[in-house]
Amino acid sequence: MRETRPGFGRVSRQQDKTMLRADVIPKHTDSNGWWHILPKAPPSRALEGAAQARTLVIGAGVCGIAAAFRLGELTPDDEIIVLEAERAGFGASGRNAGFMLNLHSHGPPKELNILRRNMNLWASGLSDLRRRVQEFQLDCQWSEAGRFYGSAGPDGEKHIDEIAKTLDALGLERSWLDRDAMERRTGTRFYNRGLYTPGNALVNPAALMRGCAAHFPINVTLFEETPALTIDRKPRGFTGGFPGGFTGGFPGGFLVKTPKGEVSCERVVLANGVFMGHFGVAKGRYVPMATYASLTAPLADEQLAQFGSAEEFGLLGGSEYGATIRLTQDRRLMVRNYFNHMPNAPMPGARVSGPIAKLHRQAMLARWPDMVDVPFEHSWGGIMAFTGNDGCVFGAVEPGIFAVLTNDVSPMTRGTASGRLLADYMEGVDSKLLDLQLGMAGARRLPPRPFLDIGIAYRRAKLRWAAKQEF
Repeated sequence: MRETRPGFGRVSRQQDKTMLRADVIPKHTDSNGWWHILPKAPPSRALEGAAQARTLVIGAGVCGIAAAFRLGELTPDDEIIVLEAERAGFGASGRNAGFMLNLHSHGPPKELNILRRNMNLWASGLSDLRRRVQEFQLDCQWSEAGRFYGSAGPDGEKHIDEIAKTLDALGLERSWLDRDAMERRTGTRFYNRGLYTPGNALVNPAALMRGCAAHFPINVTLFEETPALTIDRKPRGFTGGFPGGFTGGFPGGFLVKTPKGEVSCERVVLANGVFMGHFGVAKGRYVPMATYASLTAPLADEQLAQFGSAEEFGLLGGSEYGATIRLTQDRRLMVRNYFNHMPNAPMPGARVSGPIAKLHRQAMLARWPDMVDVPFEHSWGGIMAFTGNDGCVFGAVEPGIFAVLTNDVSPMTRGTASGRLLADYMEGVDSKLLDLQLGMAGARRLPPRPFLDIGIAYRRAKLRWAAKQEF
C-alpha cells in the first residue's frame, strides 16, 4: 500500500469510523447544448438496494471514467461500481468548450521544465481519448483541427506574442495570420492577428464522455442519477461477503449511501470534480470557477457563408479573459465567455439563459453583425477547479480513500491521464509518467473566505478590464 499523500484536508473520525457527508449535490438546471443536440440517451440505471464492489468510483466525469477504465483492465476479476449524480456526459466534463489540448498557456513563458512535464501528461491523456474514439467508433465529432488564438486589442496582442514565444521555446509548430487571413478563415475582421498551432483535437465533449461510459469494461457497472450522500467506514472485522474477505489492507471497508441504496466496498475513489470539496476533501485548496457558453442551431447556407472558408475551427482568446469561439462540424456556432466564482451549487438555468446568454450574443454580433437574426438554442455553465500553484489533488486521502481532481488548464487531457495514473497508483503499477505525477506539488491551501472571495473578485475585474476588447 502506498503511503497517504498529505494536504487533502481532514475527514472526521469517530471511534473506528470515518464519515464523509456531501453538503451539496450536483444538479444542473441549465441547458447543456452539447448534451441536448445528441440523440436521446437510453434510460438511466439508478442504484436501488444494496450492491457490493471492491472499488467504488464517485463521479463519471473525465477522471472517474479514466480511473474506472484502468481499474477494470488491471483487475478483471474485481467488481467496480461508478456512481454518477446526473448523467455521464451531462456534468462538467461534458460542458467544456471541447478542446482536447496538448498544451495551453497564458502569460509570459512559464518554467519550461514544468510545461514539459505537464505536456507529457496532456499528451498521454490525449492519446488515451483518441484511442477510445477509434476503438469504440465514438460519434463525437472528433477532429484533429488544432486551434487558433485571436487578438483584438492591446491585451490580446501582448498575450498572443507570449504564447508564440512559449511555443517557440518548446519547439512546437505555429503560424501567424494577419487580419485579412483571419477574415478568410473565420469570416470576421474582429481580430487584428491570429496564431495557429496544431496538436489538439476538437470534439463534442458530452458525446465523448457518454460514449466512453457506454463502453466500460465488463466488470465496471455504472449507476446514473445516483449521488453519493455519505461515506462510512465499516467496523473492523467486516468482510462484506467478498470471497476471501478484503485483501487491500483496509480492515472493515466502506458503506456508501445513496438516495435509494448503498454500496459496500473496499476502496473509494473521489473523482467528482469540484464537488469533492463538499465531502470535505481538498476543501480550501482549489477555486471552483464557472465558465459559460451558448450554442446556435445548425446554420443555414446563407448564415454559414459569413464564416470565411466555412470550415470547422476552434479559437481561444489571446487574453486570459478573452472569448472562446467554435464553428462545429455540424455548422453550429458556440460562444463562451464570462467567468465567476461558484463555491456552492451551479448557477440556476434562468440566469444562464438570461443575462449571461446576452453577453454571448453581444460577443457574437461584435464579430458577425449580420447574425442578428440567429438565436442561441442552448446556454449552460460548467465549473472548473483552479489551484494557486498548479498543484494537484492526487493519491490517498487516508487508507482506502483516494482522490483525483483535474485542474487549471487542459482539464480533459490532464484529467484522463490523472485518472488512469490513479488506478496505477492504487494497484502498484509503476511508470515514469506516474513518477511525474507523484512529483507534482500538492495543491496548496488558499486564503480563507471571505478574503479569498475578495481576491478573486479583484482579479476577475482586473482581467476583464484589461481584456475588454477581447470579450
